Amino acid sequence: MGQLPDNLKPVICIAGPTASGKSSWAIDIAKSVDGEIINADSMQIYDTLHVITARPSLEEMADVPHHLFGQIPISHQFSTGQWVEEAVDQIMDCLSRGKTPILVGGTGLYFKALTDGLAIVPDPGLAAIKRSKEFLKEGIEILRAEAQRLDPVASARVLGDDSQRLLRIVSVGLGTDKPLSAWQANTKPIIPQGYWLGAVLMPDREVLYKKINDRFEWMMEHGGLEEVQVVREMSLNPALTAMKAIGVPPFLDFLDGKISYEEAISRAQRDTRRYAKRQFTWFRGQAEHWFSVKNSNDRLKFRQKISHFYI
Repeated sequence: MGQLPDNLKPVICIAGPTASGKSSWAIDIAKSVDGEIINADSMQIYDTLHVITARPSLEEMADVPHHLFGQIPISHQFSTGQWVEEAVDQIMDCLSRGKTPILVGGTGLYFKALTDGLAIVPDPGLAAIKRSKEFLKEGIEILRAEAQRLDPVASARVLGDDSQRLLRIVSVGLGTDKPLSAWQANTKPIIPQGYWLGAVLMPDREVLYKKINDRFEWMMEHGGLEEVQVVREMSLNPALTAMKAIGVPPFLDFLDGKISYEEAISRAQRDTRRYAKRQFTWFRGQAEHWFSVKNSNDRLKFRQKISHFYI
């Protein structure tokens, strides 16, 4: 990332489960510290799915500069390493202009890559990659079971049916002399501790779950279904990351006449709640140096921590 000056104001990181209010709070903070928002959500990076991925509205993005939102075609894959490169470029650009970079999102791996570093992992080889794909052909649960057998540490970090990351764990476990988590153990942070401040929103679960349910109904009333229809007409590979965005699979099934509209809504709400639960678990285990924000008083305390750098 280059040499950082000792008097640098910190990069601010706002994380938390889906629907916890990260975006609006980050915008509020940005207005008070002359900041700019940088996306740290693996689904909001893609185009087309604006409503379904709960990307900030055009009105919200008009108030404060936003970066890395909706810029990758949904027909492409986008890795954590690619995101780190893009995010670092945006961070350095903000700092060079005297702005405060504020990273916002729910993808814990993105934040971990910045604050802990990315490992250099050797190529596992074609044979190992082919074998890992054979497990996937037997089903995502078979692939996950093999990933857990080879590398329980790395597998525990994978939220949901993320086949790409599970394939990576299995191929590295089969094709190198140690598991992926071991390769990742000796890494250096891209943003060293002391140069960033992190807050994790951890709201009451029942309140959050109700908000999730209400929000998905709102999404469907404001263009979410039309977005999935556009995706359906593109006839994309279902293995693509963007095709697994919450809400896309059940509403594709609805549009194909496989399930009712009500069942599609119910499945999408259920999947979102389950994802939020996994995010709670992940952030509790990984964000030891972050400030936990459970209520308005905690928000005020974090704002006070930020204000020390702007006196």
